[in-house]
Amino acid sequence: MTLIRLSSNLKMSLVEQIVEQLGELINQGTLRPGSKMTSIRLFARQHQVSAHTVTEAYERLVALGHIESRPRSGFFVRRPRRSATRNVSQSPFAKAFDHLWQLRAHLSNDDGLLNVSSGRLPPQWLDSDMLRVSLKSAATRLDSDLMQYGDPYGYLPLRNLLQTRLSDLGIHTPSSQLLLTDGTTQAVDLIMRYLLRPGDSVLVDDPGYFNLFSNLQLQGIEALPVPRTADGPDIQVLEELARTHRPKVMFTQSVLHTPTGSTTSPGHAYRLLRLAEEYDFNIVENDTYADFLDTPSTRIAALDQLHRVFYVGSFSKTLSAAARVGFIAAPEAAVRDLCSLKMITSITSSQINERLVFHALTEGHYRRSLERLRTRLAERLAHTEALLESMGFELFCRPLGGKFVWARHPAYESSDEIWRLAAAAGIVLAPGKVFRSGMPQTPWFRLNVCCTDEPALLAFLQSISHAASCPGN
Repeated sequence: MTLIRLSSNLKMSLVEQIVEQLGELINQGTLRPGSKMTSIRLFARQHQVSAHTVTEAYERLVALGHIESRPRSGFFVRRPRRSATRNVSQSPFAKAFDHLWQLRAHLSNDDGLLNVSSGRLPPQWLDSDMLRVSLKSAATRLDSDLMQYGDPYGYLPLRNLLQTRLSDLGIHTPSSQLLLTDGTTQAVDLIMRYLLRPGDSVLVDDPGYFNLFSNLQLQGIEALPVPRTADGPDIQVLEELARTHRPKVMFTQSVLHTPTGSTTSPGHAYRLLRLAEEYDFNIVENDTYADFLDTPSTRIAALDQLHRVFYVGSFSKTLSAAARVGFIAAPEAAVRDLCSLKMITSITSSQINERLVFHALTEGHYRRSLERLRTRLAERLAHTEALLESMGFELFCRPLGGKFVWARHPAYESSDEIWRLAAAAGIVLAPGKVFRSGMPQTPWFRLNVCCTDEPALLAFLQSISHAASCPGN
């Protein structure tokens, strides 16, 4: 064990240092399968740490599958398990749902590429201290309830707090009309299961949220694309589709729509709600990015007061993507049925995550963190708009906030061309088609404004602009 080097000056705990270094030695083959590990007492004496520290590290290595404990014999390096390799890119599921390309790119952390279309914020922009303090607050209030299943409706203090937050948006609802979920993805999935059956048709934003299209296709639901304008869904096209197809639901984002960044105007919101009443369809309003906007904006749910609107939101974008806490606000009878579906499919949601979010919201850290984040995003958004326009790019609209712009260059008929050029430069820039149901070609693409100070991206955008101005090259 002389290969192990421990230091009290690192941010990692001693236990984490032991686990990481031993795990690496095992993966490299330096510690061979079947070989006996140094005893806990000897390891502790060699490295001048407590036996308790070594015991905890060994237990973690057992849990991770690196070593195994043999009664009365000690700890031994485990033999690696054989696993069948599979080319994910060739699986039928991956071919059937091409929108997964963007989801994989969004979640990937180790490909070494610069992803400028991802929805992630730079790690240094997020308030890790807020999360640490909130975790500590939740931990100091541990009680016997955390040893049991939580309330299927979700942690009641957080639902009560949501009442106040929604009231500030003009949506007045009792806690009986609120259901907590594991993020908006589960919220939308539950609503689909409740309202829709295979063969039904629904209206969707075009472009829109890529994962929604995959989910609809998975459940055999026909998506009817409604072109997005700077003011919201194209009302004339929407009315024609509603008259012809009699859809059951419309899925839309009214505020800081992804990928365009547009926000539905009050007039469009009112007309959309009137059409929903005339042609008898429900509206699922996804307001995931609500906290990125600090200016007043009309929500469809505020106009409707949750009669036919299902309003969903989340804290994953602003607090932590790891804290999967979302919610549904809907008619009371629908929330009861949705809660039953939630119990059938997942029993309940994570009360630990819900308590973490509750403490972050109530102790002031979240508000201060959000103010700093909005300021940084506003500065970066203004910079990005000016930068792109100076290079000859066209903006779909000027977002009121958030982290996305939807742009195109007049010299390129399809953003597939830009995607291929970006890939050659080591940049992941999603072609706009992955944000469209059916994936038809489009010249538009999504850009995360947090990335526009990256030298590689700046050089790439300049090369596109230069090539467009010199077509003979």
